[in-house]
Amino acid sequence: MSNPPEDKELEITEHIAELRKRVLRICIAMISSISVMFYISYSPLLNFWYTLVGNRPLYVFSPIEWVVIRLTFSTLLSLVILYPYIIYELYLFAKPGLYEHERKFLRAILLPSYLIFIFGFFFAYEFAIPFLYKLALTNSAEPYLSAERTITNAFKLLFTFGIFFQIPLAMVLADRFKIVDYKTFKSFRIPVYIIILLLVTNLTMDFTGLTQFASLALFVAMYELGLLMLRIFQKSE
Repeated sequence: MSNPPEDKELEITEHIAELRKRVLRICIAMISSISVMFYISYSPLLNFWYTLVGNRPLYVFSPIEWVVIRLTFSTLLSLVILYPYIIYELYLFAKPGLYEHERKFLRAILLPSYLIFIFGFFFAYEFAIPFLYKLALTNSAEPYLSAERTITNAFKLLFTFGIFFQIPLAMVLADRFKIVDYKTFKSFRIPVYIIILLLVTNLTMDFTGLTQFASLALFVAMYELGLLMLRIFQKSE
């Protein structure tokens, strides 16, 4: 197989220098964004809390906890906003070593992937997370909800939904560009589900198990949708 079109021999120090330049740009952008987001995060966080649990009081159990929550919120929001720029910088670093079909795959998936991620983020924020929290708190004794645990768990769910919504697109494009085909996706279905179950059990813990179940159900639904789309495309060819 021929080398990638822009592939050329470089010293390891040159690769490191190029990566350092890209990472430095990303860090500067992230630090700037986080600083701005932290400054304006107080009111958005309160609105986010009331979206999650209604008018229940917010409890902070240590002096530093609210600062950590605001910093986490600012970092995650900055990642969402700067995601296209971060991926662009990493793509430019990797581009010389990529084959043309790999470049086409990345270019084809980046913008749709980001838009679907934003949609999943919005869907979780507006519908899924408030519903899950309302269900968990229905007919329960008035709980002392930790701001850190409640909001952090919601952040995890936001990103889980944003990522899982992209699964059908990734599967279709992976098949189209001959990276992973339909038969492979289908044959590894059960092992993949088991791995995801283990991951969501650790990443989205809550005492009710609702967030784990919702995350796993969403992944299975998106994976099966991806398989269905691939099967339809194969029949149409």
